[in-house]
Amino acid sequence: MNEPLLNIPRLYTGIAEWLFCLVFIVYAKKRLKGVYLYLAIAAFAGAMIGFQILAGTLPISLWIPGMIFAFLLMFAFIYATTEQNLISSGYITVLAFVVAEFTASFHWQLYYYAVQIYSVDFPFFSDISLAVIYGLVFVAILMIESRYIKKGMIIDVSSNDLLSFVGIGAIIFAVSNISFVSANTPLSGRYPAEIFYIRTLVDFAGIIILYSQREHRLAIKSKLELDAMENLLHKQYEQYNISQESIDIINHKYHDLKNQIIAIRAEKDTETREKYLEDLENSIKHYEAQYKTGNEVLDTILTSKLITCLDNNINVTCIADGKLLDFIPTMDLCSIFGNALDNAIESVLKIDDLEKRLIKIAIYSKSKLLLIRIENFYLNPLQIYYGNFLTTKKDTRYHGYGLKSIRNIVEKYGGSVSIKTDNNWFRLVILIPIPVVSA
Repeated sequence: MNEPLLNIPRLYTGIAEWLFCLVFIVYAKKRLKGVYLYLAIAAFAGAMIGFQILAGTLPISLWIPGMIFAFLLMFAFIYATTEQNLISSGYITVLAFVVAEFTASFHWQLYYYAVQIYSVDFPFFSDISLAVIYGLVFVAILMIESRYIKKGMIIDVSSNDLLSFVGIGAIIFAVSNISFVSANTPLSGRYPAEIFYIRTLVDFAGIIILYSQREHRLAIKSKLELDAMENLLHKQYEQYNISQESIDIINHKYHDLKNQIIAIRAEKDTETREKYLEDLENSIKHYEAQYKTGNEVLDTILTSKLITCLDNNINVTCIADGKLLDFIPTMDLCSIFGNALDNAIESVLKIDDLEKRLIKIAIYSKSKLLLIRIENFYLNPLQIYYGNFLTTKKDTRYHGYGLKSIRNIVEKYGGSVSIKTDNNWFRLVILIPIPVVSA
């Protein structure tokens, strides 16, 4: 056995551990910003690589404590630079540690075969091969993690998830490195080829197991989201039906009162009574179905929301051609406008200055596209995580799906949703191709 080629250089191990912490830090929300982040990244690079080089000089009896300390350095790196809590940081660290172990082992196995079997060797060959292998794995993991970000999967794990991950990671590490501790076990290898095979394959299997767990969590999360959005859709539709019935009753009452007022005004009354009648007329004016956009569903939704706005001193302006919405079914309209307006109302209700409680609605067409623009003024900072707006409610399990529900419905019609936030205005813009009606 060629000992120098059997042992992975500690420098390379330190680089792997630092690099694959970094790959998980890339997509995380950062605790440190600007130059402080870069200084921390550089400081941890020096600490992690320096410790591995130092650990290479220690006796074999300190190997396990040394690996535990290396793991803790990785944990400190992730926790110090991102806004993950302790549990989530530990969860990510286990994944980063196993990926780093696999990458270092895989690279050194290929290097061993190139040198030992095929006699390939030239200046800086090990460094060049390291850059290629580490770089490929880094990009692969980066792409995998971007998939979770696109799916809106934010790291939010329980202590049980962490314990499961730590247990799996510990078993993977023990089995993959047992040959370096003892050759007299059923899982040990006696020759370099066997040792490399065991270490690389066990680490690779470990990555598959850990990511399988993440896929399982993603599947559960997707199902919960689907159920939540389905419930939200039916809730908005139920609200629409209730609003339609209520508005019909209110309109009848409005016309009855209006006729009574006309009858009373026909009589000779004092100025006080006239003033009283004017006040009475103004007090019921907002119960009339004021919106006549050309789409009955939209009229009902807007009118029901307007009543809420008037009761809370929210100023709403609306310019809408409701006939453009005729190709969209009732339930989808309820979800789009119900969720969008509920979010806008909830946002402006947090503003103490009544003059800034503003909502604007516009529905029009341009270049054969339906444009829906709903804007509201806001003051409180918005929580955004890679394009996903996070709910500000404490219970995140059943909230935060309004925008996702809108996006899913709009995409069903080949449309797109964009959100802009500038000058304290939140702008939701929906574009949907208008279907061509055949003659």
